[in-house]
Amino acid sequence: MDNKKDIERFFGDPFAAELINCNDSLIRRSVTGISASCEMLSKLAEKKGMKQERGYIDNIMRMCCDLMRSAELSNALAAEKLAADDMIIVRADFFLGDFAGSCEAASRGRCTVTVGETSPSYFRTDRELLRFLLLSFVRRLTVGGDGGRNAFEVSCREELKTLNISVKALRTFVDEGLIGQPDVFDEHYREVCAGLAERLGVSAEISDNELVVGIPLHDGSRGGLTEAPSAEPERDYFNSFSIMLGNM
Repeated sequence: MDNKKDIERFFGDPFAAELINCNDSLIRRSVTGISASCEMLSKLAEKKGMKQERGYIDNIMRMCCDLMRSAELSNALAAEKLAADDMIIVRADFFLGDFAGSCEAASRGRCTVTVGETSPSYFRTDRELLRFLLLSFVRRLTVGGDGGRNAFEVSCREELKTLNISVKALRTFVDEGLIGQPDVFDEHYREVCAGLAERLGVSAEISDNELVVGIPLHDGSRGGLTEAPSAEPERDYFNSFSIMLGNM
């Protein structure tokens, strides 16, 4: 795939959609079985004090995150554009606060995220898909950052009837040699961000050090569920943060 049009053609092809659906079922079935086995082995290793074996198990689980990342992003890019009924109402400052904390926890310190200026603005979105959009940018610039690390600031501000969410890298050094052998999603992260933005019905402006997502503000009409702030980080091992940032 050499450019954005190639990727758009691939994910828009009916045969590709069928293939992605089949692979998704295979990956999820396999990961479920592997992770269940790892959980049993992990308990055995802990009981017998097998530290080295526990490290092997953790590596297997991180590889499962890679498989799940491929499945989730493929599905998201092949999906139809979301309708308003498919979304929930989210409060910006809550969303960004949760996002910053979850990034640091999932990456085990490889990326640090501070929260800049925010506002208590409401907007409609698919929370998981928006996370994947922002995380695609964070992952790529962290993997290619100095020493495989990076620092970011998330912020938002209202402009007319649009909420602009910004993810800005505080260090912009990107070394292609640090990435090793990137998969298609890392290599074409700009196209991935653009594709996810299209599915969400939002705009995405990407520079070397910043991603700005423009989202229509909620018009105040009734209807739709409103998300509450998270009381604690998500515990699901294969949540969006873990599969995007847990194995860099």
